[in-house]
Formats: sequence, structure tokens, C-alpha cells
Amino acid sequence: MAPSASSAGAPSTSRCCSPVGRIVVISNPRSGRNKRDPELARRLRALLDPPHLLLEPEDPAHSDALAAELLSAGDLDILCVNGGDGTLAHVLSSVARVVGDRPMPTIGVLRGGTMNTIAHGIGLRGRPPAILRRILARHARGEPQPTTTRHLMRVRDGLGPDRYGFLFGNGVISNFLELYYEGGDPSPAKAARLLVRALLSGMVGGRLARRLTAPTPMTVSLDGQRWAPEAYMAVAAGTVDDLGFGFKGFWAVTRHLGSLQALGVTCSPFALALRIPGTLWGRPWNHPGIIDQLGRTLVVEGHGPQSYMIEGDFHRGGQRIEVGVGPPVRLICR
Repeated sequence: MAPSASSAGAPSTSRCCSPVGRIVVISNPRSGRNKRDPELARRLRALLDPPHLLLEPEDPAHSDALAAELLSAGDLDILCVNGGDGTLAHVLSSVARVVGDRPMPTIGVLRGGTMNTIAHGIGLRGRPPAILRRILARHARGEPQPTTTRHLMRVRDGLGPDRYGFLFGNGVISNFLELYYEGGDPSPAKAARLLVRALLSGMVGGRLARRLTAPTPMTVSLDGQRWAPEAYMAVAAGTVDDLGFGFKGFWAVTRHLGSLQALGVTCSPFALALRIPGTLWGRPWNHPGIIDQLGRTLVVEGHGPQSYMIEGDFHRGGQRIEVGVGPPVRLICR
């Protein structure tokens, strides 16, 4: 039976951590906030007394080995991530590949990126040093950390290793992000301006909307049941409700832990533009051109290689991409 909304979304306090274990911070110097504030990692490191430590991996290719080293010691209580949503997905992917069927460590998200969608979606506020101070203070006193549980999704694209994250999308979602990153200097203000332009363009059938929303031929199935359409503006899946900017596009998923919510968009750009604002209040999509279902395994098959995003990072996969419910992870939410 699916948990209620209160049990799925409300913070819980779990004595997952003891004051004798370590807190490790993984910091990405290339994330948005860290690039704007190069001294941030130094200030975070100054908060950490032994045995706690901060690491800044230079080569992402070594992240699996780093995760294996940290987890093999057996004294890791909390793994904190100082970076954006893409950094979080990258670290969680490495950890999930290493732990296999074992439990994931408790994760502290320090909001060190540009958008911080995952942190925002679980109600986490504050700057990185303030968040880390709260975690350290509770840990030192032996107090439980307030956590909320979300399931990762495992993405198998036929080309690379398994990747993990909370948000997956192709089509208009990938197209929007590609346009957002054009010219560099990504920021919340730039993303908001582009979103407003895209919504207005969708309402009048403008050129920007046509560029973003051109349908892509593909076949899609959820838990073995094939969806009828043969071309989609976008296919998306999530195990968190917030798509970004507070839009709760996956409005039902936090009430059904252990499921992913899948969307297949075939409606017109105008119809989509009219429905996006309602997701700010968690309203269902309620449109015949938007398939909206809960399940465990989503399979997307294209006519060739497919581009997709996980937490705003681009990837290129093969002709078949499988998105399935992955392991649960406890996220510190205060």
C-alpha cells in the first residue's frame, strides 16, 4: 500500500548517525555557486574538525573509486554534496553503483549549485555553510538528522554505465536546457526569462515554441504496457515532485514512494503552456494529450541515438533507454 502524503513528504528524524562516525563533503569547484565564490570550499573545510573532511575530486572518472574508498572504511555517517543538481546526480550515481543492494548513506545537500532544484523540492533552505553547521551541530550532540526519503531512478541507456537521479526527460525538456546553456553564464534569472519566453511563445505558436517542441518519433512503454502515441513532444519521469522553479510536475509521486511518475506529452505547445502554471499548486495535468501514470519501469525506444537529461545534465544514449525505480535514499531536509 502506498504511504500517505504526510508520511511520504514530511520530515522524519532517524538516528542514522552516531557522533563517532565521519561526515564527508564532496565539493565540485565547477558548480555554479562555487565558481561565483571560489572561497566557499575553504570556508566549508574550516568547519570540519577531524575525522570529518572535504574532498574536491578533479577527475569525474575517478568518482567510483572515491566512493568505494569512502564506503569501504565503514565509518561514513553522512555524505554531503556541495554542488548543483548535476553534481548531486553524479555523486549519487557513483555511490549507488558501489553499494549495490546495500543501503545508501544519508545524504546532505548543501545547495552549492545554480538552481538547487532537489534541495528546493524537499524544503531545504540556507547557504552551504549554514546547512553544514546545522548538520555538524546535530551530529556532535548525537541528535537525529531530519530526513525525507526519495527513491532514485536508475537510467540504462545502452552506452554508458548505469546513471542515477531523481529527474529524467527528453524532447522539449532537453531542448530547453540546451537553449538555457547556450552562451554560458547559466543562472536562475536566465532560466526564468527563457521559461517566460517559451510559455508566451507557446501561447501564440511562435518560433521559439516550435524550436523547443517539435515532436520526436519514439515508442514508450510503462511496466510493459505500450502507450499508443508514436511521437512525443517530451517523455519525462521523476521520483521528486518539483521539476524546477517550484513547478510540481510530478504531483503524485511523493504520495507513492517506490514508484516513478511518467509523463508523455503529445498535446500542442499552447495546451502545455496553459497547464504548466497550475503545477505550481500541484494540480494534475488533466489533458488527453498528456499521459500521466505511475509505475516502476519506463522504456523509451527511438529510431536512433537519444539525448536525455538527468538533473539538468545532458547525456547521449542508444536507441533504447530504460528508466527504473532505484534504491531509496534519505535526504537531510533542514
